[in-house]
Amino acid sequence: MEKLYRIFVAIDFSQRDKETLYQFAMKVKENSVKGNFTQKDNLHLTLAFIGETRKIKEAEEALQIGVKNSLVPPFTIETKKLGRFQNKGGDILWVGLTESPELIKLNEEITKSLRAEGFFIEEQKFKAHLTIGRGVVLQKEVTPEVLSSYLPKLSLPVNSVHLMKSERIAGKLKYSSLWEENLS
Repeated sequence: MEKLYRIFVAIDFSQRDKETLYQFAMKVKENSVKGNFTQKDNLHLTLAFIGETRKIKEAEEALQIGVKNSLVPPFTIETKKLGRFQNKGGDILWVGLTESPELIKLNEEITKSLRAEGFFIEEQKFKAHLTIGRGVVLQKEVTPEVLSSYLPKLSLPVNSVHLMKSERIAGKLKYSSLWEENLS
């Protein structure tokens, strides 16, 4: 029987950009009471979450078709601000990214091709964000607006899209690329 993988489609960033984003996340951590912060190598922008499946080849084919049908050339997205999804036990903190027409088209076509291949993809409006922490409680006097002033303005190049797997290795969450499709 084929192995069961937990997979998603994502835009990956250069090591230099990941380092810059990680340093910002560590500044946020310094101003937090608690939280689980994303490891540097796991920083990414999710385009579509697939979940657990054995259908890796089908996901690769759907990704390939979605990227091709999008007709999107390489482009850039920019960091905007620190945002949060509020939760009772601690918030999810994220870096907001510009939602360019290219990014929206890429998301739409990839989602459409994954659904056509039989994958269940949640029906929700796409919101371009990069999660930097979960279960985060900020210090009382600190707000996301204050921390946004520390966020570097980055132009992040988007040249390809990855089919990523998520796995626990020695107790740590690790994301790695199974397949990469270049933009045309």
